[in-house]
Amino acid sequence: MKIAIEGMDGVGKTTIAKELAKRHNYEYIGNAIHQLFGIQDKDNPHYQFFQSVEDEIFLRSGNDVLRAWLCSIGNIYTATQKKYENYIVDRHLLSNFQQNGTKENAQIYKTLVELIGVPDISIILYASPETRLKRIADRVKGNKDDKDLHDEAIKRDEYSRMIKFAQKFEMPYLVIDTEEKSIEAIIQEIEEKIDFKKRKGKEDEQR
Repeated sequence: MKIAIEGMDGVGKTTIAKELAKRHNYEYIGNAIHQLFGIQDKDNPHYQFFQSVEDEIFLRSGNDVLRAWLCSIGNIYTATQKKYENYIVDRHLLSNFQQNGTKENAQIYKTLVELIGVPDISIILYASPETRLKRIADRVKGNKDDKDLHDEAIKRDEYSRMIKFAQKFEMPYLVIDTEEKSIEAIIQEIEEKIDFKKRKGKEDEQR
């Protein structure tokens, strides 16, 4: 089963994806493009160089086509990993489109879906901009200079873009409202709606 955890920055995607993968023995895929190039260690000079290039492309270049294709490489890597029968990916097609999709690069996403298909289920985690900013502030432990706290994109509410994209390409999806909910409560809601146990049983029967 291929599950994508989607949502705006600060909603808690990474925490939820990691815990869900751990509980159900699924492979967790984080920053897919970093995994592709084998540079996940933040102390690695290659990681730091790659991060500086990413920052230039995403924060300063203004090149929507390049940004969309760069994220798409990570999407392609995730979707073509045949060694993983079950995985949970932190950000995938919907997050790529939400962050980088424009009228000018719309063909990229059409081509991408045609090439790699869509996850079995995309879970869109929702929280208001105010809640997400608070969660980011808690995460960075008072570091007022953290770039995420000053990113204007954090203040936008663009869940409708994700939902429209999912509907356009007939992607199975769920929206989970995370407002005023604990991590445990969010995970339980996801588990109930997906019903891992039944799915696991069906997979075992088919083997």
